[in-house]
Amino acid sequence: MNLSFAWRDVVDVEQSDSGWSRESLIEEIPELQWQAPGLAESEQWQAYRRHYQLDFDGLAQVSHFAGMLHTQVYDIAVQLWRQPGARGTALIVHGYYDHTGIYGSLIEFCLRQQLDVVIFDLPGHGLSSGERAAIDSFQQYDEIFSLVLQQVQAHLIAPLYLFGQSTGGAIAINYLLKRQLTQAQSPFQAVTLFAPLVRPKGWRRGRLLHSILSLVLRRVKREFNPNSADARFLKFIAEQDPLQPRHLSVRWVGALRQWIPYIEARPTCEVALNIIQGDADNTVDWCHNLSILSQKFPHRQVLMLPGGQHHLVNESVQNRARIYQQVADWLNLG
Repeated sequence: MNLSFAWRDVVDVEQSDSGWSRESLIEEIPELQWQAPGLAESEQWQAYRRHYQLDFDGLAQVSHFAGMLHTQVYDIAVQLWRQPGARGTALIVHGYYDHTGIYGSLIEFCLRQQLDVVIFDLPGHGLSSGERAAIDSFQQYDEIFSLVLQQVQAHLIAPLYLFGQSTGGAIAINYLLKRQLTQAQSPFQAVTLFAPLVRPKGWRRGRLLHSILSLVLRRVKREFNPNSADARFLKFIAEQDPLQPRHLSVRWVGALRQWIPYIEARPTCEVALNIIQGDADNTVDWCHNLSILSQKFPHRQVLMLPGGQHHLVNESVQNRARIYQQVADWLNLG
């Protein structure tokens, strides 16, 4: 599948005026109104879209909206792309450390399938409130996801297609297994997960380190390990993305530590899953994860991507082409 999206070389934002700032964008985001969402057309939003390459060539009829969803604990930044004649809605859930801005390839793919797109920044990520990259419980993610889903069901066009990358996949898995939905009860026409998280790689050592570090530290410095075959993407998130968290939250690891045994003990679920997994993924324990997901979701389809690393929505152009062709075939949207 031919998609034009590719990371370009850009000037380091720490050394130049990028034309936008996180604080200024947040100040501009109105309260989310699904019936009349706020167009994201200010100079700040235009600069944000340029920086993250979210002005999609050949999609001139697409309109971009943004709104803040206020909950009891968090303010959640929601972005929405809509187009005339849409035949459904894509709901995208990003991964840990990520945010809406770096999901341009998946947003573009969905738009080209004539789907409207909803994506929100998780608590502690992107433009949403909360301590950076931290959470007390994965069930807080579930509460936010459920709230967004309810509003999407009430206000946007069906059918609904769910996409989750890594921790976004974990949130989708949690939603389905926690509620023990049947296929008929599922709100989703299809669920597609990219390198879904159950356990991270090296989890036994990670648990031990957490037991020690949690006594003395709140966070540790993040290492930007290679997780994609796209060198420009790796350079961008390490050097040119001001919304990237620079630390790993010890609280988040504690929440993951509570969540893994919970999810691995859940009964099976009838809902069908589409799973794409790279065999060169050094972020998640993908052999273990696929084994668990095969048990929990008997009706799953899996594409193993030779040489594919972890951040599949930002893999090389060649790998993304194969991924999105498979997704289009699975969703039967051609």
